[in-house]
Amino acid sequence: MRFSLRGTIAALKAAATLRRLQLPMSEIERRRRGFVVIQIDALSFDDLHRALDGGYMPHLKALLDSTHRAEQWRSGVPSDTAAIQCALMYGSKPDIPGFYWLDRSTGKPVICSWPLDMVSVERRNAQGRPGLFRHGSVYMGMAAGGAQRAVFTTSALGQTAFPPKLTGIDVLALLILHPYRLGRAVTLTVAEIFLGLYQTLSARLRRRYVTREGIFPVTRAITHVLFRELITLGIRLDIYRGVPSIYANFIGYDGVSHHLGPRSPEAYRTLKALDRQIRDIKRAIDTIALRPYDLYIMSDHGMTESRKFDHLFGRSLAQFIADYGADLPEARELDTASYQDMAAKRGMEELAADIDGRKSSITGFLADRAMRLAMRIGTGPLQAGLSGEKDSAVLAIYSSALANVYFTRFSRTPQMHDIECAAPGVLTALRTHPGIGLVLARQNGRVMALHAGGVADLEDSDSDALAFLRKYDDPEILAPQLTELARMPSAGDLLVFGAYDGEVVVSFEDHAGSHGGLGGVQMYPFMAAPREQAPAFAGVTDARQLHALFARRYHLVTESRRSRSTSAPTVAAR
Repeated sequence: MRFSLRGTIAALKAAATLRRLQLPMSEIERRRRGFVVIQIDALSFDDLHRALDGGYMPHLKALLDSTHRAEQWRSGVPSDTAAIQCALMYGSKPDIPGFYWLDRSTGKPVICSWPLDMVSVERRNAQGRPGLFRHGSVYMGMAAGGAQRAVFTTSALGQTAFPPKLTGIDVLALLILHPYRLGRAVTLTVAEIFLGLYQTLSARLRRRYVTREGIFPVTRAITHVLFRELITLGIRLDIYRGVPSIYANFIGYDGVSHHLGPRSPEAYRTLKALDRQIRDIKRAIDTIALRPYDLYIMSDHGMTESRKFDHLFGRSLAQFIADYGADLPEARELDTASYQDMAAKRGMEELAADIDGRKSSITGFLADRAMRLAMRIGTGPLQAGLSGEKDSAVLAIYSSALANVYFTRFSRTPQMHDIECAAPGVLTALRTHPGIGLVLARQNGRVMALHAGGVADLEDSDSDALAFLRKYDDPEILAPQLTELARMPSAGDLLVFGAYDGEVVVSFEDHAGSHGGLGGVQMYPFMAAPREQAPAFAGVTDARQLHALFARRYHLVTESRRSRSTSAPTVAAR
């Protein structure tokens, strides 16, 4: 901690805020070193450097020029936030084959942004481990990682209130203590709505590819601006409280990139605001921290420019399976747009137990209604429901550039010959389609890769036979990862990856930027770490290895007795 007038004032304000909100100081021994992980969702290593060179992130650049170094690492497959967060927090991801998939035991889809679904996803993948953040705080996560406080976190929605239940006096006190930050949050939230509308209109006039609008400008304002400012306030308070481990996921770049493209000016501009949050958090570590902290800035995956399969070829993947070489007229798909209102209503109901509107206080009543609206708008468009035709012979469930395809009439996982008998010609049609880069299937207990050049056994082929994978990554690294993905219990009978032409990947969802599949920078995130630690991250080939690095560095015991026999892949520090 550096003593200064600014730091003294900040500490006094933090102490007064904690007392007002009745938040306790951490009971973990303060000589123990802590860590703060700031995640910029979906920013690849390449796009980080583009943003730095473009002057969008001066504070992070100054950090990299002095105390930190950025390294590229590999996220593994699928390159989706839910899988990567579970891997980071628990060192495990045995059954997360995308962002959406089918639960074979119930016949219902799993939606990672749906709170009740994410609770069960995290529990299954944790396998009894206590989690990397069990004495700490998690903000805007999908998984909670065992955190003592999990705020705006999908799997913990309704369990932790932030801000806590406030009276009118509480709100007034916060305004007095933090007038600039709270005033800026409100002003920027309103301004962001109009900015989003302007940017979308401008992009359309320039004939750039833009996804469907919907209520995205309002969603963007609430989740990308209001929550961003509240999260930074919460992190600063946690630093003063001495919380030993803090994780925050900032989703602004990811949301705009899906909508307008990861290398659009609009996406890069979101990084300016995130850069200010990094500055404020680093300043808190330097001036008001009551324990020594290491600061990490990272991303969970990258994002590749994309175009929708339907837009390019005039029909969806499910329609293609039904129309070309397959006698399957009942093929259906998970619709990630039609059921937004239903998902939003469910999210509101689950949040209602957390937010108790104080009807005796006009301020409390309005705050309650505003927060309910924020969560409805903020989570609704990210969630989905299953179309009414549940009994289709084929169900295609899309996770951006990856599709899990299920042949629901089989009582067991179908092999390639079963699929070929049920739908003659469909496998050849899929592997030779210009919009499809790779298909994974099973044959006699082996995982097979179907591509334009033929069929290869991922588990028993030489380097020449696996050369087709080089356009995505090193075949020696990627082939085992794809095999593991295909063997996940909930993985589709076919896993279909959108084609990649060297610049653009084909997405099965309506995204201008995609991840979850293969091709481009989507599997290449970054880690900015203190210089002496940075080399260890350069060798990471799967997000599970991050868990071991953090656990070892901070002397964390993260495995239960039941799970000690199961270990995640390890990586040697270089």
